[in-house]
Amino acid sequence: MHYIMIAYLKQNSNKTIILLFLLFCSFAVQGQRDMYAKLQALSTKVGIPGMQVTFVDKGITTHYALGVKRMGAHETISRQTAFQAASLTKVVTAYVFLRLLDQGLISLDKPLWDYYPYDRLSQTPGKERITARMVLTHRSGLHNWEGDVPSPAWRATPLTLLFTPGTQYAYSGEGFYFLQETMEHITKKSFQQLVEEEVLTPLAMTHSEIIWKDRLLQDAAFGHLTGQKTRSLGQYRKANAAYTLYTTSEDYTKFVQRALLGGEGLKKETHQLLLTKQGEAQVGNTQTTRDTYVPCALGLRLQLNEVGTALWHTGSNPGFRCFFIAYPERKQSLAVFMNTEDGFQAMGDLLALFLNDEQTFWAYEWRQGELD
Repeated sequence: MHYIMIAYLKQNSNKTIILLFLLFCSFAVQGQRDMYAKLQALSTKVGIPGMQVTFVDKGITTHYALGVKRMGAHETISRQTAFQAASLTKVVTAYVFLRLLDQGLISLDKPLWDYYPYDRLSQTPGKERITARMVLTHRSGLHNWEGDVPSPAWRATPLTLLFTPGTQYAYSGEGFYFLQETMEHITKKSFQQLVEEEVLTPLAMTHSEIIWKDRLLQDAAFGHLTGQKTRSLGQYRKANAAYTLYTTSEDYTKFVQRALLGGEGLKKETHQLLLTKQGEAQVGNTQTTRDTYVPCALGLRLQLNEVGTALWHTGSNPGFRCFFIAYPERKQSLAVFMNTEDGFQAMGDLLALFLNDEQTFWAYEWRQGELD
């Protein structure tokens, strides 16, 4: 066929271009059908009620939406269905921080306590050491959470430190919330306003919200516990920098491609800082060889393997699991949202399905058992 097309091109280039275009479209449609079938088979095997996937490769973006918003109902997942992004919110928070850094409003290494005397830390020895860099690389010493998040009792709970800030790694949502209130104090704006002004509006993330808004009722996914038991809709009315983003895989990919990979809205040196290793990650009490392949950048993780460096993060809210991975050198990215706590069972297969599987997916190998 290749030689026939070349011969035909000499006779009529316009018709050949049309023919090639139609053949390309036909192959693309068949390829998408095949991928849908594979995704459906994986969803059935794992027990995933609904899923969104957005994949960018060689400048071509493909979207997949399959399954239902909740088990026992017939409302199907669409490209506009909002999922809880869980800890993928932290990556957005890091970008908001970098935007304020570029404006000269906050520093990476000045103690946050110097900007804002956070009441929950008033009696905590060592609080004066905590910086934004420590928070963004999970070296603040703060617990993941202390108290019943997001209740008023939680907000009134004093905070304690696991270790001297800056000396070890421990994943911490409390650190991100401390950074949130610090940024609110400095700018005199709510975190909702900051996210909308610095991220959602400029990046045209029109199906995303940092807090629950009733418009989301029209097309929101319900979370599911293990065994496909449906949860009620989680309606977070107060923004939290660690977990309250509602979004779609398509919208989040806009953020990944434009902000993280493209550096849109950031100074060149700040964008480079975002892509640079800032600290080590660690699952257990001592660092292992596996830990060295997933060091921390600012607000996200890196994956170092046979094909180069990738950015990645996962998210785990009750009833939801999600992740993204992106390769800066070739602008390739994958974002997946699933409305079940069983979703991470599919992460390894999903990575191999869309990406070059002749590589070690340390993001998956290391992520198992890591809390976020």
